[in-house]
Amino acid sequence: MNRTKPNAGRPPRHHELEYYTDSSENSFIEDGKLVIKAEKEVEPITDEFGSYDYTSAKLKTKGLFSKKYGKFEAKMKLPEGQGFWPAFWMMPEDDVYGPWPTSGEIDIMEAAGNDTSNIGGTIHYGEEYPDNTYRGTEYHFPEGEDYTDYHTYAVEWEPGEIRWYVDGKLYQTQNEWFSKGKNQGDKYAFPSPFDQEFYLILNLAVGGWYGGNPDATTEFPGQMEVDYVRVYELTGRDYKEPVEPVIEEETLPEDAKQPLEDGNFIYDQNYEQAITLVDQPEDEFHPTLWNFLQLPDFEGKGSLTTEEVDGSVFAKTEIENPGNALWALQQIQKLPVLKGHTYEVTFDAKSDTNRNIMTKVSGGAERGYANYSGEKTMQLSQDVQSYSYTFTLNQDTDLGARLEFNMGGNGTAPVWIGNVRVEDITDEVGQDESKPALGDGNLIYNGTFDQGDMTRLNYWELSLQNDAAAEVTVPETTREAEITVENGAEQPGDIVFKQSRIPLQANEEYELTFDGKAPEVTSIQIEIVSEDGSVSYLRGETVQLTNERKANTIAFQMPEDISDEEGQLRFLLGGQAEDVYLDDIRLIQTSKSIDQAPLKNGDFSNGLESWSQYIHFDAQAQASVVDEQLQLDIENAGNETWSVLVEQPNLSLSKDITYSLSFDARSTAARDIEVTLENTAYHRYFSEVASLTEEMQHYEYDVTMTDNDTASLKFLMGNFSGQHEIYIDNVKLEVK
Repeated sequence: MNRTKPNAGRPPRHHELEYYTDSSENSFIEDGKLVIKAEKEVEPITDEFGSYDYTSAKLKTKGLFSKKYGKFEAKMKLPEGQGFWPAFWMMPEDDVYGPWPTSGEIDIMEAAGNDTSNIGGTIHYGEEYPDNTYRGTEYHFPEGEDYTDYHTYAVEWEPGEIRWYVDGKLYQTQNEWFSKGKNQGDKYAFPSPFDQEFYLILNLAVGGWYGGNPDATTEFPGQMEVDYVRVYELTGRDYKEPVEPVIEEETLPEDAKQPLEDGNFIYDQNYEQAITLVDQPEDEFHPTLWNFLQLPDFEGKGSLTTEEVDGSVFAKTEIENPGNALWALQQIQKLPVLKGHTYEVTFDAKSDTNRNIMTKVSGGAERGYANYSGEKTMQLSQDVQSYSYTFTLNQDTDLGARLEFNMGGNGTAPVWIGNVRVEDITDEVGQDESKPALGDGNLIYNGTFDQGDMTRLNYWELSLQNDAAAEVTVPETTREAEITVENGAEQPGDIVFKQSRIPLQANEEYELTFDGKAPEVTSIQIEIVSEDGSVSYLRGETVQLTNERKANTIAFQMPEDISDEEGQLRFLLGGQAEDVYLDDIRLIQTSKSIDQAPLKNGDFSNGLESWSQYIHFDAQAQASVVDEQLQLDIENAGNETWSVLVEQPNLSLSKDITYSLSFDARSTAARDIEVTLENTAYHRYFSEVASLTEEMQHYEYDVTMTDNDTASLKFLMGNFSGQHEIYIDNVKLEVK
């Protein structure tokens, strides 16, 4: 029997309990129907990933069949029972826009086994997890019907629009979404990410966030029966042309919760009013004041009281049982958020040790608990610290949104929260036109011509003079800038394709790279100048283009006494008749003083200063410093290597420099851990497995950087069975 991990092919957030197998016990054809069967095993299945009581199957067409646009449908009947989670869904054949869900997910149908009266349809999109979001709604069956009988579930997917059907009845249409990757100045152009080929998936999960885990009432086995799956091409007309979503300015209705005089949407900041306890599904939230949530389905148990801390009143959550999910214990206050508006959330918090909490602004049950802000994991310590995050609401206005502090699923250390504020900062954000270097150091925004509005030309401008005639377009298929020249006039500067507001620093060295081509051999000039063009930093560098796309590199150095926050990159395309194609434009500062020892506090003499920890939902662990050694108390290491990790981020590393990485480590149980140096896009410059024993050992490696980048040193300590402790000390990263 071949098995795959529970979340293989599905994002880690789902927290499922089953193993997917290729066994004929879990998927087979019977009477012309596909049957996917979830079994409760007599003996748990145990391997290096953990122990599992359930098996099931997932069937997918990745590498076999994928399609962009069309009608996708299946006729099926679904199992009833707490903890069953059948789904018919789609994932991108290639992660064109990056990791989940920046490349999208389309859930045609999913159902919670404890409620046979409805199913859901959803799209997942936005920024990379955990800053993702989603849209969707439920279909409620007519009286006397439910999903345990055969029904047909379908989506019709066109450019810029997806429609969901049950038995041919349209029940929702979605035509607003976005995708934004790391190291970008803007979102990808609409209709990304839903403009690429997706493949199909059928599966029956056991447990997870969509309906919870099985209980004593659940009858096994559970069966999902599929009569057919069909995919249709549109005939009779062309596919629709996508329409750019328009966000209209909205104002807060008079009957909505209003901000206080100081702009804060959080009422009772000092906890002077009674806090509403919500411990049953039917309990109602207080519409404007604080609520404390602990629902029996997620097994969380605790109490919320108030306590003065540093002269302010804080809410203190004592945790008796952390439950089986982060949301097993929640402190919540409702507030209104408007579509297209940007908000800032600030608060102070602490614990009596080092632990994490997760906070976000989300929709309630009526919005499918839609994630508006992205999940923000905050590392607490014994000292009060201030935390903040901002988000823009890219979904419909929600006058009953929720500010959540999620304190479950991660140990019993108490949490203090105070001085909570949520403010609308839309006007402040709109005034900021600065263009700092992107996360990977690139000073050029949208140099790949796939971002911004549907022109894909945001941040770029075409300037013409002296009767020159030209236009620039970015075809959806090629996503490169095509400058079509009708009249090149006489001088190179008569046609200028440019980007402005580029910050340049005195005496620093830079490298410009770009791909270019032209139908016939032709020469263009590139210059970098001041805002008004009076000062040249790179003067008229000539580049020859041919009909083959070619990478070009130009280096230059800024004057010793001039910095310029408003520099311009200019491609001079006049004085010739050929069209020009440009793509992958980057400008990187290459000269920088090299930090000989970028890693700080590697001896942990200052506790966890400069370090942070991440404990995923499926793990229980705690990082602390004992006798100036990092100690990881791991009760449950989770299913992934990254389920338990400690990292030091923001290490500025230099190209072609060799660093010596060393540390001492031991474990109370012999095991492997993974050590990596990787950037924010998870590109790894270094990855090694260190085998730990009960004796403290010294580990040392050489790392040669292939690029200038900001990276994180990570110790990944998840994916191991059994309770144990890991000790790490004397971590060094130094130029060799």
